[in-house]
Amino acid sequence: MTGKPSVLILEDDKETITLYEKTLGKKYDVHTAVSVSEARQILKKFPIQLVLLDLSVEGDEDGLDLTRQIRADKKWKKIPVIAVTAHAFIQDMKNCLRAGCDEYVAKPYPIFELIRKVDGYLTPAAVNS
Repeated sequence: MTGKPSVLILEDDKETITLYEKTLGKKYDVHTAVSVSEARQILKKFPIQLVLLDLSVEGDEDGLDLTRQIRADKKWKKIPVIAVTAHAFIQDMKNCLRAGCDEYVAKPYPIFELIRKVDGYLTPAAVNS
């Protein structure tokens, strides 16, 4: 552990993972998963403080399944969850928020805006509140 806040990224696109690792990895410990089952293992092993997730990932479960699992578990339910997805219809946004996501970002997006959202949740004032 580096003492930096830990971020879990559920994403199965290699280029997107690389982008997150290069940009968010400067300030945060970045843990990546390509499936919900892999993400659950990371949640159990590391003190994750924020989750970025795509809706469509490898396996039988999707990002909304992980969100519901996070919200149902008392150890994880307060972890901020940001859906970052190419599912860009209004109904997709409503589904994300209904499942328990704190934020919804449609792809493509300016990376600096996503970093600003993550920073907003993980600044010392936000983490200690």
